[in-house]
Amino acid sequence: MSPSSPCPIHDLATAFDPLDLSDPFPLLGRARREQPVFYSPAIDYWVVTRYDDVKAIFRDHETYTAANTISPIVPFSEAVRRLLAARDYTPEPVLSNNVPPGHTRIRSLVNRLFTPRRMKSFAPTIRAIAERGVERIAGRAPLDIVAELTYEYPAFVLFHVLGVPDADVPRGKAWAGNRIKLYYGRPTAAEQIAMTENLAPFWSYVVELVAEKARAPQDDLTSDLIRMRAGDDSVLTLNEIASCMITLLVAGHETTTAQINNALLHLLTQREHWQALCAAPADIPRALEEMMRYDPSVCTWRRLTAKPSTINGVEIPAGANLLLMLNSANRDEGVFPEPDDIIVERDNLKDQLAFGYGIHYCVGAPLARLEMAILLETLTRELPGLRLADGQALEYTRNISFRGPVALHVTW
Repeated sequence: MSPSSPCPIHDLATAFDPLDLSDPFPLLGRARREQPVFYSPAIDYWVVTRYDDVKAIFRDHETYTAANTISPIVPFSEAVRRLLAARDYTPEPVLSNNVPPGHTRIRSLVNRLFTPRRMKSFAPTIRAIAERGVERIAGRAPLDIVAELTYEYPAFVLFHVLGVPDADVPRGKAWAGNRIKLYYGRPTAAEQIAMTENLAPFWSYVVELVAEKARAPQDDLTSDLIRMRAGDDSVLTLNEIASCMITLLVAGHETTTAQINNALLHLLTQREHWQALCAAPADIPRALEEMMRYDPSVCTWRRLTAKPSTINGVEIPAGANLLLMLNSANRDEGVFPEPDDIIVERDNLKDQLAFGYGIHYCVGAPLARLEMAILLETLTRELPGLRLADGQALEYTRNISFRGPVALHVTW
């Protein structure tokens, strides 16, 4: 919903390209100083840039609902809706785009999947996956570390945790990538159709995976949900489990891939930080928190206003879309002094908002932290001489929410 009454449109609205993630930080810094809340006609969203405002919106889930969190930026055409209906594409809101009381019921169950103790049980396998991946590239420099390691590593981890066979990782990654472009990018009508053709088989695959786990539960998180359900649809339906799985299969590894790439980019650009971690690997968890503050892979999130509200002095109507700039909030000078510097020793790193805040805080955060730490531990131990190749131009996929370099060429 666009502004209902005339108001001066700051030139930030014109300068701001919500899909251009190549270097968003200078403009966002200016927005925090000059106009922390502004309207973007390019996508019909109000853009929120300061930390306190973003956190307050996350906290007030009644005024600012999650109903639009994964709504496509370009609404589905009638042709796409017919195609999805014909393919029995029936995922429903369960986690990030759900609201209480349904969200409360499902989240209480899913929280039990990602306990520290359960994640620790997967650590040996995750470490083996990391070591195999690093061993595979160790003698082959120079190379694109995204294509050769970080693109598939989080998928192998997550698919193992969810009980998906390794052989299905490549097509699962491809399906997930299409879904991100479909929902968070600006595809043409023809591209929408093509991407939907790939989305429907992804859903069918997940539905069959859940059915198989219901027939023969194993030692994985999908089977854990099946056991919690205990055949009772009032606890959780099979369709809700499938909806949880497709959400996790997208959000749980695309975001981690991008965050690892962002971390490697900045640690190797300012290589004294990389050398420090090689010398003191116990600092890796703190360094990762600073990397998520400095350049979060989930750079924005969304909310929908359930009623009129005021954000930083700006009146926002009911039914308005909000784009919460997590990458700007995490560089708010009032919360993180010297925000454009990498400072691993910050005493408030846990305040960074890369995983969100409130009732929709990222359920997979413990797994993401664990797998990123294990991979960095492995790389700093096995390839301490890792460095960026000279003369490369970084490329970022055009979308509103997920930021990470498409390729990262390294040598050692």
